[in-house]
Amino acid sequence: MKYPTYIFFLVFFLITVLEPIAAQKIEQQEQDSIKNFKLSGFPVLFFLPETGLGYGALGVATFRFKDEPLNSRPSSAQLAFSFTTRKQLLIFAPYELYWDNEKWRLFGELGYYKFFYNFFGVGINSQEGNFETYDVTFPRLRASLLREVYPKISIGAGYELDIFSKLSFPDDGILDNSDVLGKAGGGTISNLGFLIVYDSRDDIFQSTSGFFIQSSFFGGAGVLGPSFDYTRINIDARYYKKIKGAHSLATNLFLSHSSEGTPFLSLNYLGNNKRTRGFDDRRYQDNSELSFAAEYRFPIKGRFGGVAFAASGTVAPDFAELFATQFRSAAGVGLRYVINKKDGIRLRADYAISAEGGNFYFTVGESF
Repeated sequence: MKYPTYIFFLVFFLITVLEPIAAQKIEQQEQDSIKNFKLSGFPVLFFLPETGLGYGALGVATFRFKDEPLNSRPSSAQLAFSFTTRKQLLIFAPYELYWDNEKWRLFGELGYYKFFYNFFGVGINSQEGNFETYDVTFPRLRASLLREVYPKISIGAGYELDIFSKLSFPDDGILDNSDVLGKAGGGTISNLGFLIVYDSRDDIFQSTSGFFIQSSFFGGAGVLGPSFDYTRINIDARYYKKIKGAHSLATNLFLSHSSEGTPFLSLNYLGNNKRTRGFDDRRYQDNSELSFAAEYRFPIKGRFGGVAFAASGTVAPDFAELFATQFRSAAGVGLRYVINKKDGIRLRADYAISAEGGNFYFTVGESF
């Protein structure tokens, strides 16, 4: 096991056995503006060869705005922070809010990262032996506001902001000797976008049937001070099907292309903790990505569930080459534990392997 992306040793079983001690739950039935408020908190402990020991906390809140019906989709927000013995810091707060009987939705992330990322070079044929890491600090803002214009179809606008600074990497290494855009001190990514979403899922946290298809187009917002001028098109298509009882199948097809002018900090890549588990973080990166993942989900006992999954994908310098290049594959198994039975929010622990080794993952929510 070498340089895994995220090895979260959360003492998972201690949390489940000693839930009253490890998790603090606050329930408020009525407040001025929200109702059905539930908050769960957990300690986090992990170790990475690159970071040393890491520790922190994770909180998950679900609620509905006061005028929303009880059978509507709940809003949710997370807050997580962790520190490492190598003076790295991660603070992030993803959120997804619904109101006006789900006609409006706002989702995104607020975050601050003082962290490292892997770099193996660019392209599907990058070499494992070229592995190195680079340090970077950046605040992050993601916000997308959508309005339902037809049943299950929403359109809207989005904004994304990353301000990369304090970029450092080994002298005379592969990154130092490359000509990738953005290595000279980082820069600001400030993009505006347009989104279209079709969403017929039966549940946003534990989907067992329906589709989720999100198409987006983002480009540099010149008046908002970007350092880079590029565009990106994404298609994220998911399908869920109930097989029998609590058994279900989930699939995810992802297609993305970024134009020339994309900084290496924002390239598409294989090796995230959702679609392409099993690869080292940012193991393969380039302007374009095509990937497919499938997951079989099944109950075990009580609040516990399990999954078996596989993924295959590729990256290329342009869209056309995606269909004529080599694909990389990975597979794995995982354990789920429901922390909020009413809304189905769960902890996710996965182990996945590729031809180059394995990685552990721990987070909140299903992979897709």
